[in-house]
Amino acid sequence: MSQIQQFYAGQNVFITGGTGFLGKILTEKLLQSCRDIGTIYILMRPKKGNGVQERFEAFLGDTVFDVLRNDYPEFSKKIVGVEGDTAQNKLGLSETDYARLVEEVSVIFHLAATVRFTERLEKAVAINVNSVKHVMDIARACKNLKAGIHVSTAFSHCVRKSINEELYPPPMSHEEINMLVEMLKRIEGPENLTEITGEWPNTYCFTKAIAEEVVANYATDLPFAIFRPSIVTGAYKTPIPGWVSSPIGISGMICVCGLGIIHAVLIDTSTRLEVVPVDYVCNALIASAWKIAMTEKSCEDVPVYNYVSGNENPITWKDFDNKARAVAKTHPFEQAVYYPSGYATKSRFLYTTLHFFLNLLPAVMIDVVLRLKGQQPRMYKLVGQIYEAFNALEYFTTQQWDFDNQKIQALWEQLGSEDKSIFPFSMQTVVWDEYVINMSKGIRKFIIGDSDGNEERARRRQVYLYAIHLAVRITSGIFILWLIWKSFHGIQSMFL
Repeated sequence: MSQIQQFYAGQNVFITGGTGFLGKILTEKLLQSCRDIGTIYILMRPKKGNGVQERFEAFLGDTVFDVLRNDYPEFSKKIVGVEGDTAQNKLGLSETDYARLVEEVSVIFHLAATVRFTERLEKAVAINVNSVKHVMDIARACKNLKAGIHVSTAFSHCVRKSINEELYPPPMSHEEINMLVEMLKRIEGPENLTEITGEWPNTYCFTKAIAEEVVANYATDLPFAIFRPSIVTGAYKTPIPGWVSSPIGISGMICVCGLGIIHAVLIDTSTRLEVVPVDYVCNALIASAWKIAMTEKSCEDVPVYNYVSGNENPITWKDFDNKARAVAKTHPFEQAVYYPSGYATKSRFLYTTLHFFLNLLPAVMIDVVLRLKGQQPRMYKLVGQIYEAFNALEYFTTQQWDFDNQKIQALWEQLGSEDKSIFPFSMQTVVWDEYVINMSKGIRKFIIGDSDGNEERARRRQVYLYAIHLAVRITSGIFILWLIWKSFHGIQSMFL
């Protein structure tokens, strides 16, 4: 076994947020590459009428485990779902589960978070901040803790243009934000988030910055580290190239543009795009925990790892967009409603104008057709929701940051050749052309639901949509020329 595999042999791992995008890949990778691992405990809470057992069975049946299920059919015996809630004291664990965890767990990955940028402050604080304190308390109670990783975000301190692998002062303390939340509960009316979050663009980054201070204060004598990934996107290589679980962030943007729903986006294409594939993120997480366990605890601050792409393998929005457009022609979406074309601009005024003519008006026209066919109109509402989502992303699509990641690079260099092969995470090894193709294929398969082998049919449909697109452009051009001619003729008549 490699060094990392030797470390995880016999270790019992506790994961919060294990049912999420990152958590599923982390669980799969640990089981795929560390077969001698002990038990992996996944924190779960009842959700949408489904109990923990139902959620656990759905979790095990996820497509992310298809390869593992074929290679290692008994993998489910290594996973235990424990009922709890990150927002509650002691994570809402029963006395029996709590006792079992503190007795057996030796590695902790705290991934749980609400990633909604527009999340209510009370909920964001409960999940993103208070849960960290609850995890720290459990970590301190663990009798054999060797390593713990708190997953933050590279944009936790996005108010700084240069972000190093170090701790920064939070916007307010853990105690202060909870006092503020309690005070706001007694005040009727909506929250004025701008006055609370200040320079921070949303409650996600704001609460993540405060959460790091919780780790810094309560893990000074614990083998813990803070891990800051940038924008996490679909898998590059494993377990399935392009695997993705939901249409959020960059994946959502590619999805709606590729389907021909959106034709105008607010992006400064000259800036760097900060994306990292989820499988590489999890490999780096696994290696970071190994590093923490192998390093003697010192009196220095809690270690911070920035996992980013910009300074090792930079790509601009323009380059990414060009690659995505090229892939859209060779691997189109069969369920596209219109030919995928459009414009990216950093001008808010121009974007608003383009959004009205290229996004909203076509949506209204499609809804009219749907009504005439006796179907429920949905495009206008959908485009409105996408517009709100894109507005929330504006802060990150119109500027760039400089990240230092010397610790991550040093960690990579420290790995032996076998571990580098099993747990690759150096962003220098990512080939962007290959990644964009895999990402597009993953969106087609796992989000849109296009079946394998339908590429030729999708290309034929794209030709059909392109013909419609040309007809619309020609008709629109003639109509605009006619309006200009009528306007000119009307002005001319006024002076004759």
